[in-house]
Amino acid sequence: MLVARALAEPGRAAALAIALGTSESTVSRIRNERLDEVLMFLAHLGLKVVPGDYQCVDQKTFAAFQVLWEKAMRQTSAAKLIFEDAD
Repeated sequence: MLVARALAEPGRAAALAIALGTSESTVSRIRNERLDEVLMFLAHLGLKVVPGDYQCVDQKTFAAFQVLWEKAMRQTSAAKLIFEDAD
């Protein structure tokens, strides 16, 4: 679970406790006893938890990317994609 992994990182629980103005033991108690409830709360609001460095796009933009990707993948194997040399 993404949230549990994040809280397992050294110093993250302490930083969260400071941000919430509470103790590390309260953060630990939330993680151990109420995390599923907190995540269900967010899910029922239509929210998702993702890493902060992810970029989100709306469904129409994603559909356009998907069409372009599928078209590019249908090209012959000899064709070179413009993003292959990006690195």
